[in-house]
Amino acid sequence: MNMVTNKDNERTLIKIAEEAPLVIAADNEQWEALMASDEAQTLLNKMAGEALSEHQTGKTKTMGFSHGRIVPS
Repeated sequence: MNMVTNKDNERTLIKIAEEAPLVIAADNEQWEALMASDEAQTLLNKMAGEALSEHQTGKTKTMGFSHGRIVPS
């Protein structure tokens, strides 16, 4: 039987904590490169226009937050 000890859990958490900033930085760089493209900007502008149009025509609902969750207002 393979037992996981508290020390094993502690080592794993330390490793994750040390690696997390590097992973996040790499992910942010990928997103920034993706969003910088003309194609992405065109798509984002199109989506924003559609969202604004839906809002202006009353097709959206007000949302609220409760205990970290989205709830209808």
